[in-house]
Amino acid sequence: MSAFIKYVLILLLFDIVKSVLSFRCDRRPYGSTTTSSPADGRFKLQIVGGYDSYMPEQLYSVQITETDGQSRFTGFMVSAEGDLKQDPRNPRRMIQQYPGEIRPQNPSTAKFSDRCLYSVEQAVNSFKSTVEVYWQAPSSGNGCVTLRAMVAENENMWFEDGGPLTLKVCEDMRQPDDVTPQLNYECQICDEAKYEISFTGIWSRNTHPRYFPENDWVPRYSDLVGASHTGDLIIWAPGTEATEGLQQLAEHANSSKLETEILEKVGDGIRTLIKGKGHGNLKMNIPTYAFFRANKDHHLVSVAIGFSPSPDWFLGVARFELCQQDNTWLQERELNLFPWDAGTDSGVTYESPNIQTFPKDAVTRVQTSSYDKNSPFFEMDMKDLHPFGRLGLKLIRTYHRECEETTESEEGETTEKAEKEEVPDESGEPEEPSRYQYPELASSDNGGSLGPDPESSDDCPMTPWQDWSNCEGICEDGKIVGIKWRERYHLVDGIPVGKYDPNAKHLPKKEVSKYCEETFEHFEELPCKEDCSETKEENDEITAEQRFMAPVIPGHTWSKKRALIKTVNKN
Repeated sequence: MSAFIKYVLILLLFDIVKSVLSFRCDRRPYGSTTTSSPADGRFKLQIVGGYDSYMPEQLYSVQITETDGQSRFTGFMVSAEGDLKQDPRNPRRMIQQYPGEIRPQNPSTAKFSDRCLYSVEQAVNSFKSTVEVYWQAPSSGNGCVTLRAMVAENENMWFEDGGPLTLKVCEDMRQPDDVTPQLNYECQICDEAKYEISFTGIWSRNTHPRYFPENDWVPRYSDLVGASHTGDLIIWAPGTEATEGLQQLAEHANSSKLETEILEKVGDGIRTLIKGKGHGNLKMNIPTYAFFRANKDHHLVSVAIGFSPSPDWFLGVARFELCQQDNTWLQERELNLFPWDAGTDSGVTYESPNIQTFPKDAVTRVQTSSYDKNSPFFEMDMKDLHPFGRLGLKLIRTYHRECEETTESEEGETTEKAEKEEVPDESGEPEEPSRYQYPELASSDNGGSLGPDPESSDDCPMTPWQDWSNCEGICEDGKIVGIKWRERYHLVDGIPVGKYDPNAKHLPKKEVSKYCEETFEHFEELPCKEDCSETKEENDEITAEQRFMAPVIPGHTWSKKRALIKTVNKN
């Protein structure tokens, strides 16, 4: 090796060592002129609870304590140091990763250090046997953190580092249940899948007593809203900005806008809109159910549930993978749900006044440990936090589909074919018979019969959704801005309960169970906008044998307009 190369290596090593040493600061006690003594085991540094790893952004108590029952100390310092890594812009330079924040617990005993970064030291030189400070762990991806302590019995006898006074903790790579598993971007399952999704509320005064709303009639869950979708579509995800629909869901437990945002993307990345009924007050622990379809293109599921009151907190899963790595459909999974923060309101309690966050923050996990004593999660560790709800996913059945190579010229034809195959493949496994379907009840003499929707529950069968109504509203300036609606009916013994049939000779009284009524919606409405003409004569003659009042939209008054139900050719 030439002398020049040796010289360069020595300079490089010196530069690296200098960079490493520059991260350390002088922790010696004030007024001390001595060097530290080797740690003798009478004092130790520990994380309260005995943790050997950390969850990102969680709050921990770090403690210095004596071990022999009699030793005392006057001065101390607790510091956090991040791992070193090469600066990507200058490989010769080492930079330190963020180690989190060290903060005092009691300002009468500890204060921020003026001489060392990410450090806390004594506020007074009184004798003490133990002291605790806060450590807020860094966010994910910051590697390991070294916690160091200096302990001084007096200005001439002090200790630092060494086994008892040094802790190295690394990120716990385990994630909460509601964090999505690894995505399978190469899903190769040809068969379609039908899933049942359920949500059961857990949030209550018993499970989450700290600052739970005083009025028991106030807490409630929003409707469960979501969709099965493609990998390149995001309904919501950690690290992204909340849409207006997600903001309304999180702040007001109102799902209408989020539903509209999802409906606008049906056919453009969305396979199925997921909708389940929300519950309030004494019914919050009643499960709600919905069903959806998935296929090789739409193999992710995202759902969200708001709960009120809260600043901007919600529950849910984002981009949850159903297509497993071995290219089989997920059979069943139960997930505990913990709160997410939409980043739109800065309140810290369930019933905080509205404090708009401007500009918006990204969607993140609600800080389940906090310095704020007003927070429901003050000094609470994730492992001690009860879930706020439980989400269930269950594969109901699959529908056989042939795998076909799709060329660019055949793309339109293949799409059209897929739409026609929306109904279950008759050549595959037949549907299980339902106790609600009886052939002898299929005549119009019994009130009419509509086949059940394949996506409805066998326990609560329903007819398919009818077509959307026309946009109803006042025509002004060539535009109607109003609402459109559609409905479906509960089936009991094959009869659509509540559907009017003018040809039926008998209308048997059928009752829908309370569970089915509360779990499955039979009416939907959406805002709409359409072109219209104001030149239409209002007195146009309508020739008809029968006229009926238009259906009443829940929450609206009777319309003066009449709908033509059946026209008769006078000829």
